[in-house]
Amino acid sequence: MTVANFELPSAQQKTEGKVELLQNAPNPFIEMTLLWFRLPAASQVLLRIFDSKGKEVNNKSGQYQSGENHLILHRSDFQEPGFYTCRLETPFGTASRKLMMY
Repeated sequence: MTVANFELPSAQQKTEGKVELLQNAPNPFIEMTLLWFRLPAASQVLLRIFDSKGKEVNNKSGQYQSGENHLILHRSDFQEPGFYTCRLETPFGTASRKLMMY
């Protein structure tokens, strides 16, 4: 599957000093999705994935640059099809977004 075919989420106004978590694309998804986020400065981030009951089912961490970044989420990062909440935790704040896997 080629990521070049995915349409980027629409641009949102940048808020200085805060993290922005943009809509994943595609959403809903079957095999994989791209989760876009913006950081005001380079930093370590932690993405936590919660199922519909609030149980953490997976997490990913890494060092990312200032500006727009993305994570690739695969079907194997989730337990089963359904609704999930992704929470991005950074030194600049926390942002959450809901997504759905078929």
